[in-house]
Amino acid sequence: MEKNEMPQGLKSHLTSRQAKYGLNTLIYSLVALAIVVAVNLIAKQFVRQLDLTANQRYSLSQQTANILSGLDRDVELLYFDRRANFGNLRDLLEQYSVLSRRVKVSYVDPDQEPGKANQYNVKTYGTVILAAGDRNEQAKGVEEGDITNTLIRLLKGEAKLIYFLEGHGERDLESNERLGLSEAKTALEESNYQVQTVSLLEESPQVPEDASVLVVAGPQNDLLEPEIDAIREYIQGGGRAFFLVNPHTPPNLTALLAEFGADVQNTLVVDTSGIGRLFGTDELMPLVMQYEDHPITKDLANVATLFPFACAVQSSSDAMPGAQFQLIARTTANSWATTQVRATEVSFREGVDLEGPLALMGAGTYKPLASENGEEGRIVVAGSTDMVANSILGFNGNRDLFLNAMSWLASDEDLISIRPRDPEDRRVDLSSSQMDFVWLCMFAVPLAIVLGGFGVWWKRRG
Repeated sequence: MEKNEMPQGLKSHLTSRQAKYGLNTLIYSLVALAIVVAVNLIAKQFVRQLDLTANQRYSLSQQTANILSGLDRDVELLYFDRRANFGNLRDLLEQYSVLSRRVKVSYVDPDQEPGKANQYNVKTYGTVILAAGDRNEQAKGVEEGDITNTLIRLLKGEAKLIYFLEGHGERDLESNERLGLSEAKTALEESNYQVQTVSLLEESPQVPEDASVLVVAGPQNDLLEPEIDAIREYIQGGGRAFFLVNPHTPPNLTALLAEFGADVQNTLVVDTSGIGRLFGTDELMPLVMQYEDHPITKDLANVATLFPFACAVQSSSDAMPGAQFQLIARTTANSWATTQVRATEVSFREGVDLEGPLALMGAGTYKPLASENGEEGRIVVAGSTDMVANSILGFNGNRDLFLNAMSWLASDEDLISIRPRDPEDRRVDLSSSQMDFVWLCMFAVPLAIVLGGFGVWWKRRG
């Protein structure tokens, strides 16, 4: 046999049908593997935003996307943690740089780079810092809402002042009870507003000059005439005010709102559509799902908001010159409003009661006709004080509607959007017997398939 001649047995084995099938299978497998690798590389490069999870877990909220698209400066987002933990937040942080080329994400191990940790005063692992120019802010947490609110503080700078009127039985800003407003206060502070209370019960009352917005949250007792005059002068001078009223709005406040185009005469809205039962509410907690074209509600399509114990908000025929008012949130057609607000039982009286759909919120502007350069005053009127109470604010779209209204009043229109929500807990709790079944499926079934295949192979070999 020649030195380079292939043994006859090996040659016949390599040219056999089985060898050809094996070679074809190998080639097809390599081609399939190459296709999978190529698709993954292309997807990673061009479609990193694709999120097929049910709760959009790997997508940033609309508000975050809006803020990132409008960035006018470079922002560095630094995550300080042990190197082994960098992956804990990578999926979230990288989305910020994907949506804006102005965002740079850096991962810093404070043990390996103590100088950088000292530069940003980082004391604990798992800290997020946002920096732009010579300013930096530390996030309160590592969720999207924490990071985006920190970005807002970084971009906006000094917090604007929101004053809540007190002295007439208004809702308590510090109360953690179900009808308190502590959650509303926290939501405002997280959106870069500073919240304080103010009393106008003095000889010469005046709304503070540094007020971005004045909030009148459901006074049980009427305001005095000097207080009414001070609020009127404040709005006419370009001030902004948010009025949260109810079916028992005091007469002096009712008259003031009428001057700016809002009619909130005492009514009680009843919703008989049955939609409320889907959310665990009753007829005196009407739902709103119809919104008019206005900056406050532009992103709330198909979002339900709840207005417990509400009065109807209508347009007033007594509006002063220069005042314009628009109704922006309405109930369903199966609602109506009665003037029997203190009755224990009510029924619809045709020709007497108001038929739905009924507006439960409106927004208005005031600009003096005699002055073209005068500052524009703005008001928002909500027919339910409870819509921002601790027990209701977290309902579906209530928080977004409230904060959108405050952003519009404070001329922060770029913050109007649907905000980040807490990640949905989608854990599955299994009993011990269910876990045994899972283990059976994970190991017993694959093992049975392997053993069955081995048995077939052994039989054919024999």
